[in-house]
Amino acid sequence: MAETRSNLDEIVSAVAAARKYRSVCKDTLYRIAERELGNHPSLKAATKATKRRLHQVYGAFEKDWDYETAYEQLEAAYHEGTGPEIEAACREVMALHSSTRERLPILDQFYAAIFEITGRPGSILDAGCGLNPLTLPWMDLPEDARYVALDIDAERIEFLNRYLSLAGFEPLARCQDILSRPPSDRADVALLLKMSPTLERQGSGATLRLIEQLDAEHVVVSYAVKSLGGREKGMLETYERQFRENVSDRDWAIEKLVFDSELVLVATPFSREG
Repeated sequence: MAETRSNLDEIVSAVAAARKYRSVCKDTLYRIAERELGNHPSLKAATKATKRRLHQVYGAFEKDWDYETAYEQLEAAYHEGTGPEIEAACREVMALHSSTRERLPILDQFYAAIFEITGRPGSILDAGCGLNPLTLPWMDLPEDARYVALDIDAERIEFLNRYLSLAGFEPLARCQDILSRPPSDRADVALLLKMSPTLERQGSGATLRLIEQLDAEHVVVSYAVKSLGGREKGMLETYERQFRENVSDRDWAIEKLVFDSELVLVATPFSREG
């Protein structure tokens, strides 16, 4: 047991030493390293496999950029105090992350359509948030709304808490691995935006298990309908079918929204609708 822990510590130290993964949540590193250590005969092979898995679930979507410069852009826009300038600054920063960059063309319709189904939420849990908190100017939330954002990148969480304070919200972003430690926060709406494929790569059925542990009236699950290279490969039909099959024995209401770049499935677990 002590040897196993020592081996895990060695793998995690080696992975965390890489610039690309230095700010990744330690719970995530240990969870993935433990799995790969069980699948590979040597520490070297397990370390290499851990890095490969991290690239699949995290690194492929990231690029190295300057959080301080990004915050200064946002700060300047908020000090101007006009909606168009704030939105423009948020768009510019969101373009630095592949997931939110794909959402930029549909932002004006995205939340309006979702909240027409869920109602205007007073609390949101954004799990695996990336840079999605920067879409707050498009959400039109109540002034006293509670917005909790979770991500596995500690450096990004620090940036997001500064942004939330700037935008007039409590700085409630946390660095948390939602698979090893599912969130217990109460929310009107939980967002799992483009998270399901990443979750499923880490364990079949992970999306459903997570949803069942969330304390939310509605869970918004979304999928990219094009690859990172911009190709359509039947992803919309495939993802919708897979999700509906996975929840077919649950008494849930499922409503579908289709945007140019994203499929959204709004699930109301345990027949809570109405």
